[in-house]
Amino acid sequence: MATIQLDDLRVSYSVEGKGISMLFIHEVATDHRLWHSQRDYFSSAYRLISIDVLGHGPFEWPRRELSIERAALQVRQLLKRLGTESTFVIGVSMGAALAMRMALDTPELVRGLVLISPWRYLDDHARNLIDRLLRVIETKDMAAYVDLLLRYTLPSVAMERYPPNAAWLRAMALAQNTATVVAAWTACLAFDVRNQLGRIRAPSLVVAGMDDLFTPPYLARAVAEELPAKELEIWDGHSHFPFLEDPERFNRRIDAFIRSCINPVGAE
Repeated sequence: MATIQLDDLRVSYSVEGKGISMLFIHEVATDHRLWHSQRDYFSSAYRLISIDVLGHGPFEWPRRELSIERAALQVRQLLKRLGTESTFVIGVSMGAALAMRMALDTPELVRGLVLISPWRYLDDHARNLIDRLLRVIETKDMAAYVDLLLRYTLPSVAMERYPPNAAWLRAMALAQNTATVVAAWTACLAFDVRNQLGRIRAPSLVVAGMDDLFTPPYLARAVAEELPAKELEIWDGHSHFPFLEDPERFNRRIDAFIRSCINPVGAE
């Protein structure tokens, strides 16, 4: 990972490969490592950019800086410094929120969106789950917090099917700063783009897991209903992280989506 100073914040990021740009944005309590299966697959044909946002990774951000809007500004500055004119943005949950914010605020930067387990806002169901997570964090028992988080995002069936992913996610979540995780959840709770997504003109692929207990698929459906140019897929037997649960299927689908955006059917 490289580091860069953006205003008063230090940010870690990576750039791999050459070609059309793909920007990957992670979920709360994870970091850029979440996308390792995508880096292995896409780096030979695309230019991959990943970034640690909202104080995740090695550099803690001041609490006042932790908002989806502020993170979108930092990502925009990074892309400008990297000379990236436009990119496909791939984000999961919090990362999907940030991707939508970018598409609304800086549409010229966003060539296409892949929104995984997204939400326009966090409804009562999700808020209740986050409230439970925050109450566990208050006890200073991060191991219990991570176990509860995995129960929501990787239900028992998914954990049994993909045990290495569960252990790997657990280790990554435990490595994050506790105060950062709390502030990031707070930033997510403040995010609301209802009745705004109709302004997004970038083609969008929305992917959700039927078995996602944390952000159930009806939240993704509501996102897709507002987007003008979208494809929606709800994957049976998958949960919050379909790109980890079935990386081969996910990578092939994203590759096909990007290629369809670059060379639309009927284009001369």
